[in-house]
Amino acid sequence: MQKHEPVLLNDFISLVAPITGCWIDGTFGAGGYTRALLQNGACKVLAIDKDSSTKVFLKNIQNEYGDMITFYNQNFADMQKNNDITCRDDICGVVLDLGVSSMHLDNPLRGFSFKESGPLDMRMGNQPGPTASDIINLCSEATLADLIFFYGQERKARKIANKIVKERNKRKINTTLELAEIIRAIVPKNLKKDPATRTFQAIRIAVNNELKDLSKALVFAEKILRKGGIIAVVTFHSLEDKIVKDFGKIMSGKASSTNRYSPPTSKTFPSLVAINKKPVVATIEELDRNKRARSAKLRVYKKVSDSPSRFFATMEFPQIELGI
Repeated sequence: MQKHEPVLLNDFISLVAPITGCWIDGTFGAGGYTRALLQNGACKVLAIDKDSSTKVFLKNIQNEYGDMITFYNQNFADMQKNNDITCRDDICGVVLDLGVSSMHLDNPLRGFSFKESGPLDMRMGNQPGPTASDIINLCSEATLADLIFFYGQERKARKIANKIVKERNKRKINTTLELAEIIRAIVPKNLKKDPATRTFQAIRIAVNNELKDLSKALVFAEKILRKGGIIAVVTFHSLEDKIVKDFGKIMSGKASSTNRYSPPTSKTFPSLVAINKKPVVATIEELDRNKRARSAKLRVYKKVSDSPSRFFATMEFPQIELGI
């Protein structure tokens, strides 16, 4: 298994310095961001991950930092249900490193990879279905086309959906390689990216409610932060980045009133300001070390006021109804 390397970690540390107080790492993974926070001044990290398999990486950090880290096996979208978090008034920062990790991709049994045969699962946590198999074999052709086009931004979504339905009418589609071959028969080969990439990404997003969960986590993060606190998000998908960017505009008072993903507002005073005006992307050196960094973008915001928070109770990205 390839060692998981956190993306844009050095840029993150530089942008948010000096690091102090208690931080929330909402996507613990292999613990890269948590360890870096503790190494660089955090006195406490509340580490969250809905994938229970990440606990294997927890022990080494706990051996080194003891009770400076507390781990919660839950979805970061449900932070507001965690009393240990909601009762605190000392949260100095929240970091989210989104997307799939090497641990997910390198284990064919998780069903994320189209390079090796595995069951069509794609659940990042221990949540009950639907699985990727449920979506592929049970969703209507129209729903499949919509989610592949919207979540995956795949221009051949309708042709792919039609091909999937024709093939599943012959036999149930059971494995990642079976699905990948169906997609490759429709989408032209690309030297930089496997033809199945966008469709697999779309199904993964649908299985895990990733876009809606991100919007919920951002709203709560802004509320729980103390004044002067930091929200930092690493995205790997243009829709993820759009959510973070639009959220930053809303909370800085710069959102367009016509943004259909944003609540209406007469806001005049910002609660957040952008620390980096443009997203940070990987350097050539990092790309050489870690191909996963090629689509990564880092946006960082600082909380400058408490009073505007009450105006923004909800901001949830629209979700495609699966109908299953």
